[in-house]
Amino acid sequence: MIKGKDERAPTALVVNIQRMSTEDGPGIRTTVFFKGCSLRCTWCHNPETISPKPQIQWMGNRCIRCLTCVYACPVHALALTRDGMLIDRELCDACGICTEECPSTAMEMLGKTWGLEDLIEEVAKDRAYFENSGGGITASGGEPTLQAPFVAAFFRKLNEMGIHTTLDTCGMCSKDALYMVLPYTDLVLFDIKEIDPKRHEIFTGHSNARILENV
Repeated sequence: MIKGKDERAPTALVVNIQRMSTEDGPGIRTTVFFKGCSLRCTWCHNPETISPKPQIQWMGNRCIRCLTCVYACPVHALALTRDGMLIDRELCDACGICTEECPSTAMEMLGKTWGLEDLIEEVAKDRAYFENSGGGITASGGEPTLQAPFVAAFFRKLNEMGIHTTLDTCGMCSKDALYMVLPYTDLVLFDIKEIDPKRHEIFTGHSNARILENV
């Protein structure tokens, strides 16, 4: 434990922090992509955010086929074939050893645990862009409300700093989660996938009843 750090402080699993975003709310924004989503949309733009757990990803364009990662894996979950890297998801526990050993950064960890203060410090680096463009921070994913306690605390801190907050949600969450986050949210981007219940279930794997109740 690092001196001065509170072990009880909230943490969140984040896939990516995207700077200079102009499509996730007003102005120039920094978008935080939280990991985990309840839906399984056939057209998902961010499939790496669906699982709520850390995952290993292979980047074929970086791979030099040295097999370092294959030999380093303690559970033998990797196999490099002509068609690419096979990752046995049943065996892989996302320990991250392959990402540390890979000399070409072809193995990546999808999902990093962030503490609240560390994430605030990271996104605040872009404050000048927000102030000069009317921008701010957007919580996206995945579905950020699946990590509602953290997002609420995150937005509350941003409110105190005078930074605009936007929640990008599909609405597939409990009302309690929404009520936790909304008091600190300046703008909601409510992404309704499909109004027709049958089509919604076909394309997302879930009913839209809860989503429509949350609108």
